[in-house]
Amino acid sequence: MITKYTRAYAYVRISTNKQLDNTSIEQQIEAIEKYCKENNIILVKTYVEEPASGESFSNRSEIKEMFYNVFQKENNIDSVIVFKQDRISRNSLDSQYIFNRLKKANKNLISIADNIDTNDPNSKLIYQILGIIAEVEKDLIAFRTSLGMEKTFENGDFNGGRVFGYNLVNKKLVINEDEARVVKYIFDCYSNKMWGYRKIASNLNMQGIKTKKDNYWSITAVRTILNNKIYNVYVKWKGKYKKGNHYPIISEELWERTQKLLSLRSYTQEKIHNGSFPLSGLLKCPTCGGAMVQGNANKKYKYYVCGRFKNSGSKACKSNLVKKEYAEQEVLSQVMGYLKSLNLSVPLQRVVMDNLKSELEPIKEELKLLEKNLNELKKEKKDLLQLYTKRIIDIDTLSDEMKRIQNQESEQKEFKILLTKQIEIKNSSDDLLPVINHIANDFNSFYNLLDDFDKKEFLRFLIKEIQVNAGEKPKERTIKKIVYEFDQKLFKEINNELV
Repeated sequence: MITKYTRAYAYVRISTNKQLDNTSIEQQIEAIEKYCKENNIILVKTYVEEPASGESFSNRSEIKEMFYNVFQKENNIDSVIVFKQDRISRNSLDSQYIFNRLKKANKNLISIADNIDTNDPNSKLIYQILGIIAEVEKDLIAFRTSLGMEKTFENGDFNGGRVFGYNLVNKKLVINEDEARVVKYIFDCYSNKMWGYRKIASNLNMQGIKTKKDNYWSITAVRTILNNKIYNVYVKWKGKYKKGNHYPIISEELWERTQKLLSLRSYTQEKIHNGSFPLSGLLKCPTCGGAMVQGNANKKYKYYVCGRFKNSGSKACKSNLVKKEYAEQEVLSQVMGYLKSLNLSVPLQRVVMDNLKSELEPIKEELKLLEKNLNELKKEKKDLLQLYTKRIIDIDTLSDEMKRIQNQESEQKEFKILLTKQIEIKNSSDDLLPVINHIANDFNSFYNLLDDFDKKEFLRFLIKEIQVNAGEKPKERTIKKIVYEFDQKLFKEINNELV
């Protein structure tokens, strides 16, 4: 291997697919640290990806953070080190994209197990081939898994998972008699007694009956039972249903009657957006500590209510109603006072300016690359004319190639105009200063301009939770304490440093 660099980031992860080679996190780190020591490389940081993050880049926060930092000039990173190439990606297009980005930034990728160092010309081809092999391997495993699940489905067998009413024994569904009685009870209450979801859930909780995961019954849990075709001998795979090999818990007659009732009783209510109850989830029940949510919005007086009570009944918790109008006025008053005490003008200006600056750099880099591409296209046209003059190519070839280049030029020039406009907008930051100062000094006006959804999002950004005083009556349940997402004293210290 050719190794000249001194500073590097390391990236390690294990695959979520057990069929793939899974060298442990510890083993990967040990191998990377040993390599760095032997090659005089300073390991600046090791990024460790959680196993549940999956193959997609969008789900892998560590790799996104690492590559963001790799391309920051002040970090002065020469290379990225992995134990094996497929730890980066098993998608050949992703691998090629990463390779090109690193190459343009004059940085390298080292894969220890694959003996790859992209600074070595011979390693570049190996890297690309391994990327393709890794993708093929991943696709083959997915294909085999899919085939296996499809075969299981076609045979009428269950593809796995926990289902209330059954146990999975040797990959076969076997009726759990105790749970099956509960399933029959739910269907009977809904179809014969005409109970609703909440009444059924509350009744089950009062009897001390728990779900498969040992939770309280809720509206959603009851609805799931009533809609699950598995109780009527069907198995499901990729949206398709097929008669299964297991025994039914519900008779065909009861199943059909239930489905008709579900259809008849289902209607779409006018949904009140959660944003119109902006403190939903932030208010905490004084009894159980769980989230408080929108109460019955059809009543004249509106309240927040304990979410556990609303979904699972009085066995789970008490209603603990809190008056909506009072809670929102009190919280808003305290929040506005809190924000005013922070003197946010300076930090807000700094954040906005820093964001604009960080957004400008990649746009400028993109513009440079675009200029380079346009110059290359210009040179390519000149070369084509010389080839035609020397009669190396004919007029038809010249015409076709010129059209191709002109199309590319046209697209890239349009993109250049767009990038230039973005740079102009982001450079005109002085126009934003009066707006920033107004927001910082008059948050109440700013808040009132927001729609319901944005009000809720704004409060969630500021507040971790709102504690409520216990009381027998709603008027006794007052706001006890607002816990903010950031410390007021620390914020003031930071603010003073910025001034």
